[in-house]
Amino acid sequence: MTPLARNRAVALLCARLVIGVLSMLIGFHKIFLTGLEAELRWFQDLRAWFPDAVLRATNIYCAVAELVAGTLICLGLLRDSALYVIGSVLVIVTVGHSLEHEVWDIQQMMFRLSLVLLLLLLPAEWDVVRLPLWPFRRNGNA
Repeated sequence: MTPLARNRAVALLCARLVIGVLSMLIGFHKIFLTGLEAELRWFQDLRAWFPDAVLRATNIYCAVAELVAGTLICLGLLRDSALYVIGSVLVIVTVGHSLEHEVWDIQQMMFRLSLVLLLLLLPAEWDVVRLPLWPFRRNGNA
């Protein structure tokens, strides 16, 4: 492996691990530490915009999606699909925060979004430090 190829692989691994660990631990925190009911109370102001059932479903989706997709991203499994899921969570969170408050701190959102975009825009072939995909292949196709 050339030094450039190694640097690319390490850079993508670092980006993938940071967004993966961050997402995984956010989901873990929401589900197991804070609890989904406590997380739902944080969005009380959004009940003016959405029915309770929609907020509950969105809350569960975001927490589970962050936990599962973050874990997959860390492992390098189903990388792009997991990044799409994290991207969907970021869009949902942006809508929710924007409806809740007209001005809110987007610093952590932009950091997470920039890592997702970086990983999606750079060639997946450069992201070589990950678990093999063979358990997920069917008939030789990924």
